[in-house]
Amino acid sequence: MNPRRIEKAEEYLGISFENRELLRKALTHSSFAHEAGIGEKDVYERLEFLGDAVLSFVITDFIFHRFPKLDEGDLAKVRANLVNAQVLADFAQQIGLGECLYLGKGAELTGGREKTSILGDCFEAVLGAIYLDKGIDTTKEFILRRYRDLVLEVVTADRLSDDKTALQEYSVSKYGVMPEYRIVREDGPVHKRTFHAEVSILGEIHGRGEGGSKKKAELSAAQKALESLVKKDKRKT
Repeated sequence: MNPRRIEKAEEYLGISFENRELLRKALTHSSFAHEAGIGEKDVYERLEFLGDAVLSFVITDFIFHRFPKLDEGDLAKVRANLVNAQVLADFAQQIGLGECLYLGKGAELTGGREKTSILGDCFEAVLGAIYLDKGIDTTKEFILRRYRDLVLEVVTADRLSDDKTALQEYSVSKYGVMPEYRIVREDGPVHKRTFHAEVSILGEIHGRGEGGSKKKAELSAAQKALESLVKKDKRKT
């Protein structure tokens, strides 16, 4: 086995393991174990099982407390959009775990380092290894550092909370302040007024909207701001 892969994985993860054997197992695919003649307990399946449970708990706990207005069905929908093979594989690719995997020759030749199923399983196994080596606090911080923006994007995209609530969550998470709304104009007859609103964060206007009431105008402005901010975040990644 090439120990450089373990060192590279630690570098990509930003975590130094006390027990590197845990990380080695988390990166070992069954195809490698079969060819190398090592035991089935030396591959990532058990750690994947643990990591899946830890990830589900951390995400569930986070969205449960962060979005108190979501009912059970909406919470389940958000979690399903966050904890799935494609999302996990995307994170594994972003970190660079694919190049650190121990794969058998067959899996290597068939593009195993880029397969969604293998990358997703590996990411969960790594979470299991981090949990065993560093505990729940470090694991939670590692998960949420990657998931916070995606959580907001999922909630916003599916309109699982109203736009003002979602923008508030985004603003507090990103900037540490609440968004500020201002009705800048009213026009039309008294019985059919149109209100025009602006929403700003730290003095910068991010959205403008209009509606038949102040609330509707502010909701429209919040929606425009969210769309603009999410697009801006995507361009940065």
